[in-house]
Amino acid sequence: MKTQLAAIAFVISAFSNAQVGIGTNTPGGAFHVDGNKDNAASPTAAQTANDFIVTSTGSAALGTITPDASAKFQINATDKGMLIPRVALTAPNDAATILSPAKGLIVYNTNVNTNMEEGFYTNYGTPAVPKWITYQQRDKTAWKLDNVFDVTATAPVDQTVTATTAVNNINLGLSITITVPAFTQAKLVTTYSVPMGTTAIATSFGGYFGVRFLKNGTELPAGSRKYTVPAVSSSASSRMASVNATVGDTVTNNTASPVNVTYALNGYVEPTADTATIRFNMWSTADPNFNWGRGYMSVQMFTKTTL
Repeated sequence: MKTQLAAIAFVISAFSNAQVGIGTNTPGGAFHVDGNKDNAASPTAAQTANDFIVTSTGSAALGTITPDASAKFQINATDKGMLIPRVALTAPNDAATILSPAKGLIVYNTNVNTNMEEGFYTNYGTPAVPKWITYQQRDKTAWKLDNVFDVTATAPVDQTVTATTAVNNINLGLSITITVPAFTQAKLVTTYSVPMGTTAIATSFGGYFGVRFLKNGTELPAGSRKYTVPAVSSSASSRMASVNATVGDTVTNNTASPVNVTYALNGYVEPTADTATIRFNMWSTADPNFNWGRGYMSVQMFTKTTL
């Protein structure tokens, strides 16, 4: 009789409070199970470690009675993990082991074959055409190729110079802006090749051709290059050289926002004699440019986390 009265009282209490508690007289949500029946009036984290709760908003939590507002389902534990289903996938496009697998479905694959290894896989495809992809092993100490950027010159750039007057800020139209993600260290490897030469006969022109390598508008000397042009007293025809370089730069972004880095190339001419017009990037807009080719610049970005 006492058991029946207790059950009736429980039902009445549940309906009147719109909450159901199992193992507790003070449910903290719409449905609350205190597995060890050890909660105090204001339970500690240790006491709620054996609880399960469903809140009035439809969120659920295991191991806590106060799930984070951003979580639909939360699990709290310091000495246990979550064991998800283990399946034996047969191929990256396996659509038979799990029928109509949802996009984003996660499983642990136990089958090792030619195309697949053991580990966690997610369906990046569709239920009809699955595409099972495993997680990449992440080594915080190793550089990972993140992206490649490049630019090719689209037009010649001419600069007329006179003897002993250096010009070092000739805009070649070759620049690349890299975005370094938050909390990331980036190794940026730039390679460039710029053809340059005189456009007509220069009787005794001599001096230097070159490229100034700029980082955010300031020269980074390690990437700049010069080429010596010897003076020739006899009527010399057009002379051409390609200035090339590979330079590495490290950018560390320890902030929570992305950081932009811009690399650019400026033409450099320092004549010691004669007046001449120096052409950069290519001989002609229309190909073929034969031995000139076209000015080119590329940046490879390798990254690793700073966290």
